[in-house]
Order: sequence, then C-alpha cells, then structure tokens
Amino acid sequence: MADIARRATAKGNRVLFIVHRREILEQAENTFKSDDVNMSLCKMGMVQTIIRHIDELTKPAIIMIDEAHHALSKSYQRIIQAFPDALKLLFTATPWRMDGKGLNVIADDIVLGKPISELIQQGFLAPVDYYAPSEIDVTQLKTKRNGEFDEKSIDQAVKPKIYGNAVKHYLKLAPGKQAIA
Repeated sequence: MADIARRATAKGNRVLFIVHRREILEQAENTFKSDDVNMSLCKMGMVQTIIRHIDELTKPAIIMIDEAHHALSKSYQRIIQAFPDALKLLFTATPWRMDGKGLNVIADDIVLGKPISELIQQGFLAPVDYYAPSEIDVTQLKTKRNGEFDEKSIDQAVKPKIYGNAVKHYLKLAPGKQAIA
C-alpha cells in the first residue's frame, strides 16, 4: 500500500487512505513516511474522522481502504460516493463478511495475495504452532455481527479454570522461543 501511495504521490496525485482503528492508522503512517510517500499529498485517517470532515477534503485521485471488508458500511460508502472519479483500492485479509454480502458490490476485481504458507516460506511471516485446551465445547460458541465470538458464549464454551501449568507447557513445547499466551 505504501509503495502504491509513494508512486501515486510522486506523480502529483492525491491519496486518501482510510482505516477503522487507531493502531492500524499509526502503523500505516509510520510505514508510509519511511517509504517516502509525499505526505503533503496523502491524507490518512480513521473513517470516523474522515466522514466528519468530508466536505473539507481535497478531491483524491486514489482512495485506499484498509480492512476493506468494512467498506460496505454507510460511513465508508458516503466517502466513496463523495469522490466518484477516484480510483478505489480496497485491501483486506478477510474478503468475506459475516452478513454474506460480497465485496463484488463495491469492487470490480479481486486480486488474491500469496497464500500464508508461501509468505512463511519466503520469510515475510513467522511460522506458528497453535496450542489450545481440548476441553472446549465449540457447539456453545456464537458469533456477533462482526464475526467475533460473543463473550457469553466463550464463557459457556470454555469454563473458567486453569488448564495445566502454562510455564511447564511452554518449557516443554517452546523452550527459549517467543510465545503469545
């Protein structure tokens, strides 16, 4: 995304980059700056902020949306419709939505990225081993509209108790390696 923005701004094109979370915005801003994107031609912001200032924005040549599976929401649609001549580039690792609506409603083409296995093989992602308790009743798990598990259903599926000794399991399975618990 930063490379596209760098090339676009190098040609004098304005870019509007939209995300839905502050953490993603901060990471993208740092990446764009380190990749020499002309930030005077690149407006970056969270959808909530962009929508409040939409009338003040200079017309972009390109609109880039990260986590684009959110782009069917009214706020994103309002931004997209405000700039009908802009090229829209949508990026997401999850090109499906829990409501069943496809991104083909707002996208003409979908370009698939490399599979995770290839990205791991090429060193772009770290290989991961997953370990979890076996006493989870997955039939109890319910999802919210955004696709995340409902907290009450998690409590039902995973009874709140300690499953063994976490430190011993770590030392047995991954001594000296980084781990996330």
